Amino acid sequence: MHRTFFAAVVAAFAITFIQIASAADLPRKAPAYTPLFSWTGCYIGGNIGYGWGRETVSISNLGETTGVPELAGVALGPVAGDTNGFVGGGQIGCNYQFAPSWVIGIEGDGEAANIKGDLTQSFSFVSPTGPTTVTGTAHAQTNWIASATGRFGWTWDRVMLYAKAGVAWAGDKYSADLPAFNEHIETSVTRPGWTVGGGLEWAFWNNWSAKIEYDYYNFNTRNLAFPGTIAGVPEVVPGIDIKESISTVKFGVNYRF
Repeated sequence: MHRTFFAAVVAAFAITFIQIASAADLPRKAPAYTPLFSWTGCYIGGNIGYGWGRETVSISNLGETTGVPELAGVALGPVAGDTNGFVGGGQIGCNYQFAPSWVIGIEGDGEAANIKGDLTQSFSFVSPTGPTTVTGTAHAQTNWIASATGRFGWTWDRVMLYAKAGVAWAGDKYSADLPAFNEHIETSVTRPGWTVGGGLEWAFWNNWSAKIEYDYYNFNTRNLAFPGTIAGVPEVVPGIDIKESISTVKFGVNYRF
């Protein structure tokens, strides 16, 4: 009986050893591996948003600027007015991811804009008939904005936080009316400047990503001449300084190649 029990135990150990050895010889299945998302590549997309700005106007000598002798020596400003409105357009760019979560890139974008506002200002002077106050209204409108920027970002797989900076341009139209002198002047100008901004982008599906972005544009001060008419006579009004800055918030969608 002892011999039978001992033989059964030995046989059980032998069978177990054979099963373990056979399992060790079987090919092992590699663990599943999902690679992290890469932002490297070029993209194209569209955006829509809202913008608001500040126009600051100053004239050192209204008489010389407007050609109205009664206004000689009268200064205007600086006087500031607000503008606002919608923007929408597109962007194109390229990214390169390295080390391993940093991203650098370049981007060009352009938006049609309807950022506009009016400013009404009164000023006083002494005319031959005595102290006089007149009121004028100025209108400013930004029709488009464009920029060329570098981007620098930090990623968490499919989410990227980024900053951007570069050069910018704006297409502006200005006009002004001074009813007391039957005066109307207007001009259009392309203004160069600079921009800084940043945003958050999320790669939500395959090659598609969505972003929300804030941009600040500064177009400095330009001395502009305004063609127009004064008392029905064609004139060119020089010497009007206009400083402009604009902020925008945009939502965009990109397709990455």
